[in-house]
Amino acid sequence: MLERETFTEGNITSQIVRFAWPVFLAGMFSELYNVTNSAIVGNYVSVHALSVVSACTWICNIYLYTFYGLGMGAGILITSYVGAGDERGLKEALDTAIVFSVAGGIVLTAVSELALPLLMDLCNISRDLYADAELYLRVYLLGNAAVLSYQMCGFIMRSFGDSKHPLYYLMLSSVINVALGLVFVRVLGLGAPGTALATIISQFVVDVLSLRLLLSIDGLTFDFRDVAFSWDKVARICELGIPAGIQNLLIALSGLLVQSYVNMFPNEFISGIGVAEKIAAWGQHPSSAISTSTMLLVGQNCGARHYKRAQESVHTSLVLAVTTTVVYVGAIMWWAPQIVGLFTPNEAMRICGTQMLRYLMPSFVLIAVSHVLNAACRAAGNVTMPMVIAVAAQCVVKYAFVRIGLAVIWDVHVLYLGSAVGFCCAGVFAALYFFAGRWTKEHGLRA
Repeated sequence: MLERETFTEGNITSQIVRFAWPVFLAGMFSELYNVTNSAIVGNYVSVHALSVVSACTWICNIYLYTFYGLGMGAGILITSYVGAGDERGLKEALDTAIVFSVAGGIVLTAVSELALPLLMDLCNISRDLYADAELYLRVYLLGNAAVLSYQMCGFIMRSFGDSKHPLYYLMLSSVINVALGLVFVRVLGLGAPGTALATIISQFVVDVLSLRLLLSIDGLTFDFRDVAFSWDKVARICELGIPAGIQNLLIALSGLLVQSYVNMFPNEFISGIGVAEKIAAWGQHPSSAISTSTMLLVGQNCGARHYKRAQESVHTSLVLAVTTTVVYVGAIMWWAPQIVGLFTPNEAMRICGTQMLRYLMPSFVLIAVSHVLNAACRAAGNVTMPMVIAVAAQCVVKYAFVRIGLAVIWDVHVLYLGSAVGFCCAGVFAALYFFAGRWTKEHGLRA
C-alpha cells in the first residue's frame, strides 16, 4: 500500500538525497530502454539496423516528452494538496488523474499511429532506412498508452513522497526489456522491431503494477462505483502540465529537425551521434533526480506557506545538482571511447560518438542549474516561464546554430556543438530569470 509522507519539516539535505536516489536509479533504468535497443541491434543485427533505431529517436521522444509534461502537471497538483492537507481536493485530483491517464493514453496511441507518416517526413529519414524505420515505429508507438499512464502514476507516487516504488517497477521492467529483446532479436530474428516489441511489453507490465498500487492508497482508495472525476481538475492538470508538455514537444520537434540534418550524413555518423545522445542522456539524471526532490519540497512547503524552507530547499538542491553532475559528467568523458565501444565494433562510429560526447558533456553543468530552478518555479505554480526559457534555449538557439552553422561549413562538428550551445543558454536564461526576476521574489522562492 502507498503511504503519504510530508516534507514540511526535518533536515532538507537528507530529505533531498533520500528522495532523489531512487529517482536517479529509476532514471538510469528507464534509460536502459533506449540503450538496450541500440546495444542489441548494434551488436547482433547490423549498422543499418542501428541507424534505423537512431534515426527514429526523436520521433519516439516527441511522445515521451509530451507525456512527461502531463504527468508532471498531475504531480504538481497533487503535491500542493498533500502539503495543504486538503483531503477532498486530493481525492478528486487523484481519481481524475487516474481516469485521464488511462483514457487519454488510448486516444493518443491512435493519434500517434495516424501522425507517423508526417513525422517521418519531417525527420527526413532516408529512402534506404524508411521501410524498416516505419515498421519499428509502428510497433513502438503501440505502447504509448502505457507510457502516458506510467508517467502519470510515477509523478503521483512521488507527489506522495514515494520514490521507491517507481524504482522497483522500472528495475523489473528493464530486466524484462533486456530478456525479451535478446529473445526477439537473437532467437526469433525479429531485428529492430523486436526490440520495440520488447519495450512495449515491459512498459505495460509496469503500467499494470503502478495502477494497482494507486488504486489502494492509504485513506484514498479508488472506487470504480464512486469515481470523484472532475473536469476542473482535468483543466488544472492540463494548465500545469501542457506548458511543460509543449516545452518538451517543441524540444523534441527541434531535435527532430536537427535529426533531419544528421540523417543527411553517412550511416556511421547517424549511428555514432544517436549512440552518443543516448549515453549523454545519462548525464542529466543526477540533476533531474534532484530537481524532482526540489519540486516535491518546494511544492509542499509553498502549499503549507513555509517559504523560508522552500528557499533553503532550492539552494541546497542547486549545490547538490551541480556537484553530482560535475563528477558524473567527468566520468562519462573519461571513459567515452570504452562506453561507445559497448554499442558497436565499428571504429568510425566509435570515433564519432566519442567526439560528440566530449563536446556535449560539459554543458550539462549548466543544464543542471536550469533543472533545479525551473522545477522550483513550476512547484510554485509558474509553468510558463520555464517553458519559454527551455524553448528559447533548446529549440530556437540550438536549431538556429545548427542551421546557420551547416550553411557556413558542412561539418559534423557543428552537430556536436548544437546541443551544447542550447544547454548552456538554458542554464544562463534560467539563472537570470530566477535571481533577477520579480516573480520569484514575490512568490517566496528567494529572499
